[in-house]
Amino acid sequence: MRRGVTTLILTFLVCAACGPSAERQEVNRDEIKADLEVYLPLLGEAYATGNLEPLREWAVEKEMSRVMKRLDDLVAQGRRLVPTFRQITIEDVNVWNYSNAFVTTVEVWDLQILATGTENVLAEELGQRNRVKYQLKREEDHWRVLFRTIQE
Repeated sequence: MRRGVTTLILTFLVCAACGPSAERQEVNRDEIKADLEVYLPLLGEAYATGNLEPLREWAVEKEMSRVMKRLDDLVAQGRRLVPTFRQITIEDVNVWNYSNAFVTTVEVWDLQILATGTENVLAEELGQRNRVKYQLKREEDHWRVLFRTIQE
């Protein structure tokens, strides 16, 4: 009995040390990239219009609240952000327990800042590159944003 338990423990430790296969990691990376390529244009649209409903399927309520806070801050400053998503590069993916992930990306956006209630462009930056960190959760058929923060 004791030998069987020892063998079981050693097998578990060896499997745990191996982590996800390289193939599984690549599949995770591809799935995450595809889902973020859907989410990010919706995020840009939410900033431009103030309508967060399209994000509901892709982000948890707490993350949507963070977006709303940023929108409120812009309105208080008399500004409106109109971002256009251009490109994403996945730098790093760390998936654990199949359904949780930390992801680092580099995203390229075109940004316009307009005066609230007008089409008057106050500032514009094309091709802005940002390093972004995400915490994601796999839900049914896609990854959902738990947290998103721009690093630089």
